[in-house]
Amino acid sequence: MATDTDKVKEVIDEGADMAEEAVDEAASKARYATRRARDAAQDAVDSGSDIVEGAILCAKDMVRARPITTLAVVAAVAYLCGRLK
Repeated sequence: MATDTDKVKEVIDEGADMAEEAVDEAASKARYATRRARDAAQDAVDSGSDIVEGAILCAKDMVRARPITTLAVVAAVAYLCGRLK
């Protein structure tokens, strides 16, 4: 025959087990969400790097194809920046 003390211990143990399961589930979901966020951030960085790389290659090709025009554009931009100050 179980005493009141044994019943209380049993209820506390069941509550502790339920709490442990809930914490484990929450931790698992947090790990999953963190992993997804990290992967998304890495994809964004990779995509951004590819875009910048493409823009640099395009700019290099433009400078090589039209060096005088490029020099004129740079001089105009520098003049406008100087006028803004």
